[in-house]
Amino acid sequence: MTVTLNVPPRPLTVHDVTALAEADELHCFELTEGNLVVIPPRTLGHQHSASRLGVWLMNHGFPGRTGLFVGLKTTDDDLNGRVPDVAVTKGYVPGETVWIPAENVLLAAEIVSAGSERTDRWFKPLEYAAAGIEHFWRVEPDGTVLRFRLVDGAYAEIGKDPLDALLAGEVPDLD
Repeated sequence: MTVTLNVPPRPLTVHDVTALAEADELHCFELTEGNLVVIPPRTLGHQHSASRLGVWLMNHGFPGRTGLFVGLKTTDDDLNGRVPDVAVTKGYVPGETVWIPAENVLLAAEIVSAGSERTDRWFKPLEYAAAGIEHFWRVEPDGTVLRFRLVDGAYAEIGKDPLDALLAGEVPDLD
């Protein structure tokens, strides 16, 4: 299947990406320095892990504050936006909000899968840390959840658990 996108001949903004996403529901789009990043549909396993983590967070103290695959502005300009697999906001964000400012995000979580390894392990944590997001979790392909907290502008690992074990307990302190 071929999808033709009408991409403007300039650095893109999160508003442009929103319009592209409305025209092409098969892909997820992110933005880095005005450059479009096209992400193929997530696998069923990827979606399953994100859903389990998101539902667990919703049921354990973060209802109305947990979202799956939401837009996240990682800078003050409109040239950078990521889509974490799971995000927890610091408070209520209206449902029609497409791009949540990073200062409103408490936790960003990424599920590592084929094709996203470097981005999820290296680039996104650097962006999220620079944006001041306090917590970053990464779910590895083997089901290990690495939990990080922002310390002096960089993430420090604070925990490592199998996903099933993490979901069997209470949510580690996020506030």
